[in-house]
Amino acid sequence: MAKEYAEQLFLQEKPTLALLAIWSFQKTYASVITKEINSTFAHTTKILSKMEEHELVKFTMEGRVKYVELTDLGFKVVEALKNLIIALEGELPEGLDQAKNGTSDGPVSIENDVSMNNDQDQGLYEKIKRLNDTIVFIHNELVTSGADTETVIRRLGPFKRDLKKIENVMQEYHDIDDVTIEYFIETKDLLESLVNQ
Repeated sequence: MAKEYAEQLFLQEKPTLALLAIWSFQKTYASVITKEINSTFAHTTKILSKMEEHELVKFTMEGRVKYVELTDLGFKVVEALKNLIIALEGELPEGLDQAKNGTSDGPVSIENDVSMNNDQDQGLYEKIKRLNDTIVFIHNELVTSGADTETVIRRLGPFKRDLKKIENVMQEYHDIDDVTIEYFIETKDLLESLVNQ
């Protein structure tokens, strides 16, 4: 299948919403994206296939479950989409702005004002920060929309698995700085408190 121009993909509502939904969940299933963008499963899988063609998303299998997540290029496109929204609207919608800046009126995200002393710590810290920012963004979005407890658990619960993966990686490393460990613990506690409200 010949590649279509990427502009044609992202000048449509559903693909843009799908990409932002993948960004907000970090790692999810096609069926969740289908529900989030109010589309059919067939249309969603077609959109995701085009995104994969453009190397914006990647699929991974864990057991019998097929996950979709953004690639580095996908994260860059999300940033560009947010900049486009700012250019058109003058500002980001509430929640998107907070995730970008790492601040919120609800749960507080830790500022990245500490310089890391090695690449291993920096990589872990950045993963934790991205996860923390996403959790805060989704929580604020849910609070703003008046979501019920079941929706909060459904949207935030999968991040427990991501935190467990990071924890497993941290256990393999021998010398992780205290800032990264503390940030991980605070992010884990934040998620627990939001899911159990």
